[in-house]
Amino acid sequence: MKLDQIFNQPNLESETIALLIVGLVIVLLLFIIRKSLLAKINEWRIQRSLDKIGCDQIRNLVCSDGIDGYFNIDRLALVQDSILLISYKRYGGNIYCAEHISEWTQLVGQQSFKFANPLFELENQLTSLRLLTGNAQLQGFLFFNQSAEFPKGHPERVLYPGNIPDRFINVDYETTIPEIKAAWHLLKSHRKQGLPSDRASVRT
Repeated sequence: MKLDQIFNQPNLESETIALLIVGLVIVLLLFIIRKSLLAKINEWRIQRSLDKIGCDQIRNLVCSDGIDGYFNIDRLALVQDSILLISYKRYGGNIYCAEHISEWTQLVGQQSFKFANPLFELENQLTSLRLLTGNAQLQGFLFFNQSAEFPKGHPERVLYPGNIPDRFINVDYETTIPEIKAAWHLLKSHRKQGLPSDRASVRT
């Protein structure tokens, strides 16, 4: 063995040990944050699914409730014949629900939780939004992520990544009905200017 090989061998061993330690630290960190990392990846996938709906979208629109307050609309999407109001619900586990019952049930493991039927709130938001959009067609949907399951079925207005209707995907703006475009332009103008929604109106 040459002299330079003899002198360099300890350095190589030290570098190898250092790389192994760094690798172990990375693996340990990934193990510790795996749940958080998976949650972020799943949320990114959900947002991609939502972003594919319609040919244009408005996010986080502040709208008057018609009385003396305001509420936030998660997402509006423009499709050919209507404007979709999409409310994202982050409920996992088994969801037991029906159209007209006052409370839905979430079952996570052995724990059961009750929550108010979100379709009622959705309908209230649609009612307020109709005051702005005139005769333009509106539709409302609840969107759940892939961690939610519905063992007993669900209302038609419940969406999740696997059941988004094809007619809501890859919509061509040019085929959108004129009165829908008019309502959409007004809502986008309100979103940009930050004006109170109750000052806006649409003529159809």
